Amino acid sequence: MTLIIIITIIIIVLGALVLEHNIKNRFVLGAFCLSLIIGGSVVGFAYLSSASNYTEPDESTIRHITAQQQAFGEWYTIYKKRLDNIDYYWGLYHRVMKDFKEEKISLSEAYRQLTSLEADISTLQNNIFQMTPPISLDDDNYDLTTSLLQKTKAYSAAQLKTIQATRMASEPEKNLTDSHEQQVQKLNNAMLKNAPDMLFIANEITSLRSNLTIPEVD
Repeated sequence: MTLIIIITIIIIVLGALVLEHNIKNRFVLGAFCLSLIIGGSVVGFAYLSSASNYTEPDESTIRHITAQQQAFGEWYTIYKKRLDNIDYYWGLYHRVMKDFKEEKISLSEAYRQLTSLEADISTLQNNIFQMTPPISLDDDNYDLTTSLLQKTKAYSAAQLKTIQATRMASEPEKNLTDSHEQQVQKLNNAMLKNAPDMLFIANEITSLRSNLTIPEVD
């Protein structure tokens, strides 16, 4: 900070010396120099105010955040893998729907693939529903992780419900029409009626990232 003040003073003095040779009106010169001084004072005061409000994290704070990072990081590694599996299975579901619509697979094959997919997603959902936030997290991080998990569980449940409904709609014995177009429409209706909303967890992730970041020391 001292260096900044010295540099500011030097700039003001040099500026005044230069302007003295170019501005003949002493009043204008004085007013300009006064403006520079006031401006520099305001900047310096703002810097000092922000610096005084900043508290360098002590060792216990750093240890606490580090422990929180480790607890959440181990949990999040498992969570992220299961979240990736949710996306993977959802992609497979849409591929089955697309292949059937384009007549690359038959209705019976679509039913078989959806049945297999339903079993896989059911297992994944059971694993997700067994997850709980780490008890070593402090209150704020625990609540954020709980919210993150609840949203994911709701999304996973809706995804499974959609695939179950579509699998039932594709059951060959229950289809009373041979029209491919009508069969596609029936499956699409099952999907649209039960499809989950988007999974919005960006706020929780952003807050957790902020809480688990050790402040930088200038």
